[in-house]
Amino acid sequence: MGEMGYFETLWMYIWGLIKQSFVYKLLTKIYGSISGAWQRGLITNFFRREHFSAETLKNSLAGRVLGCPFTFLSWLQRTIGGALSEKIATSRVVRAANIYLHNLLALNTRFIGILTLFAALGASAAGIVSGSGISALLCAVAVVGALFMLIDVNLTAYLRGSRLIKAFSHLTGIDMDFNKVFAQRYTKPASRLWLAGILGAAAGLSAFVSPLLPLLVLGGLFGLFVVLRAPLAGVYFTIFLAPLAPTMVMVGLSLLSLFSLLIKGVCDRKFRWKFDGMGFLILGMLIMYLIASVFSFAMLNSLSIFLVYMAFMLFYFVVINTVKTRKQLFDALALFVLSGALVCLYGVAQYVFGWDTASAWMDEEMFTDIKMRVYSTLENPNVLGEYILLVIPVCVGLLWERSKKLSKAMYLALAGLMFLTLILTFSRGCWIGFIIVAGIYVTFVCGKLWGLALIALPFVPMVIPESIINRFVSVGDMTDSSTSYRVYIWFGTFGMLKDFWASGIGPGTKAFQSVYPFYSYSGIVAPHSHNMFLQIFVESGIVGISIFLVLLFMFFKKMVGGYQATSKKGSKLGAMIVAIAAGVAGFCVQGMFDNCFYNYRVFLIFWYVLALGMAAVNLAKAEQKAVKKA
Repeated sequence: MGEMGYFETLWMYIWGLIKQSFVYKLLTKIYGSISGAWQRGLITNFFRREHFSAETLKNSLAGRVLGCPFTFLSWLQRTIGGALSEKIATSRVVRAANIYLHNLLALNTRFIGILTLFAALGASAAGIVSGSGISALLCAVAVVGALFMLIDVNLTAYLRGSRLIKAFSHLTGIDMDFNKVFAQRYTKPASRLWLAGILGAAAGLSAFVSPLLPLLVLGGLFGLFVVLRAPLAGVYFTIFLAPLAPTMVMVGLSLLSLFSLLIKGVCDRKFRWKFDGMGFLILGMLIMYLIASVFSFAMLNSLSIFLVYMAFMLFYFVVINTVKTRKQLFDALALFVLSGALVCLYGVAQYVFGWDTASAWMDEEMFTDIKMRVYSTLENPNVLGEYILLVIPVCVGLLWERSKKLSKAMYLALAGLMFLTLILTFSRGCWIGFIIVAGIYVTFVCGKLWGLALIALPFVPMVIPESIINRFVSVGDMTDSSTSYRVYIWFGTFGMLKDFWASGIGPGTKAFQSVYPFYSYSGIVAPHSHNMFLQIFVESGIVGISIFLVLLFMFFKKMVGGYQATSKKGSKLGAMIVAIAAGVAGFCVQGMFDNCFYNYRVFLIFWYVLALGMAAVNLAKAEQKAVKKA
């Protein structure tokens, strides 16, 4: 018997003894009583009840007006879809784009060699013209390109079945189908070599502006063609890059993904647009933001922010119209978690190596034992904590979903990394949010752990560092500058709402800072209200906050329905639905202490997490229908 087999046998023996114990039986009865009371409770029945139908919203006058874009796109599909699809298929520009894309996807050595060689030559020419000369690095790049040019091999073909790819798939659960990565026919014609030379030289000449520009041009073209080829690739890129890339890069990627989906929706006669009640409310909220921006106290700034909001909120429609299978959903969630792991790894490295010089987020007199708070790529510890609240339950959901032991071990390690990073943010609101997240997940997915929690709870203070305990118990302590700062800002914001409750003041820091000084308490200066719900209220008025609250209610109601639609107890899809809903609930709890939408990338992440949750619900209901038909 192997080592793992020995430990498994030992654990099963111990577990058998535990199950026969009086304490276990008592805790099971307590859990059964609590679970039954919860199932019959007012809160559960409130979310189960059909208060209003999403179909009713869509079929109303407002629904028909807001659904006009989808009606128009369906009309375009019927009238010009076939002709447009044929023109795209026969376009020389599209063929050139396909040649470039598929040769890079195939890792064709000759194509990459020529592209690299001519890019180096072009960059050298730019260096000569600008007077900076030819660097040794460019000469080395040119030599490497010339060597690659001598071989004509598709390296991607050798990755099929390789140990590296098998290990990646085994650990992450993302199965990569290399049979569909590239089309062989595009790696054959001689014209591709001319294309490689022309594009390489043109990109190289752009080094006249910046030495890194050639790489950005070639990489940008690759990303552009990948997303235009498949909107789902845009979804994957956006989910992975959101916490890592600059805001305007994410705006461009979101809009590119939307444009790619629009082209697909018009050209593909089998495509059917999904416009649900959540989408109805999102469009309604966008309209309120637009109206508030037009009448804003800082109109130009608010309109520019509205455009960012629009790009990110419309990405919801990209996700729910592309993520349609269980594999697509769990691949997207795995990328979400892997990206989060990189963010958290950088955050821990910040703490270990002291890559933090800011002390603006700490009351240095009250918390002398806390030397730093990590913020990773998200510029603020609270923002990092808000992001982790959304990603850590998904990581636990994947841990629950994976069947392979090594994969489970990896996601367990990543969850531990994320939890550690959350602790190191020292964000009390996020800690409270995490308690809510854990409570929801344990209750619905593995309720018997409450028994273990009750046993372990008295011992928790013995193992938690004193600095964390002091930070946590300071919640509500007005001697803490960060607490008093927020309370005074809330008072000032309430004063603003007395005068601007109907119309709002417009989105953005400039609009807020134009009005807030007239209502501030104790001379407090603030860029926003430090409360997500108050901020939406003060920016978009009573109608805007009402739409947002109804949207949240509908989301949780849909998630409850999706969880109930999962075919059996212990369903992996059901566990993931609970994980996503728990993350959003924890995020909203933190939103009571901070303006979570102050960071635009977290704003984007929030909306695509909602979309992934709705995609999971749609899958659960589709699978339920299939089971009933069978």
